[in-house]
Amino acid sequence: MGGKAGWTTVAAGVLALVLGIVAFAWPSATLKVVGFLFGLNLLAFGVVRILQFVLASDAPAPNRVLGVVLGLLVSLLGVLCLRNLAGSMTLLLVLVALGWLLDGVAEIVTSVGSGESHSGAHIALGLCVVLAAVTILVWPGLGLATFILVGATTLCFVGIGGIVVGIAGVRSHHRPSHIVQA
Repeated sequence: MGGKAGWTTVAAGVLALVLGIVAFAWPSATLKVVGFLFGLNLLAFGVVRILQFVLASDAPAPNRVLGVVLGLLVSLLGVLCLRNLAGSMTLLLVLVALGWLLDGVAEIVTSVGSGESHSGAHIALGLCVVLAAVTILVWPGLGLATFILVGATTLCFVGIGGIVVGIAGVRSHHRPSHIVQA
């Protein structure tokens, strides 16, 4: 994905990185603040995923449809987190983990067979998110401090990865497809 879709990836990466830094800088945040930040992240990533695949005219149609559907699901989980800020810690953890799992799977599935030169970076980024989600799903009884540590670390890695992958996509979109030699 290049061009506009690459810029949406950069924007989502910057947002994730900022939210991760905020979560690290404010570890004593209440459950409502943490729920808001992670719900906002899921909502934003879902919307970005939808925009990426609506704007990515070079992606195969099945990948685009799958990307939009998974983006809608990730957005829905973000809305659920935002609606239930005072909900139980376990519910919040499971919602965030499911959102990450869906987003990571979307990243992997839509990158496999895309033919892009940097699809390996997309797959690695997706695997990072899936592993963080599985970690939280396997241990939903994690304390708030552990959740913030795992979550903030994941957001920072995903943010940096999204920025790098997005810039690579934009750069590859602007490269000439052939070089004319004199």
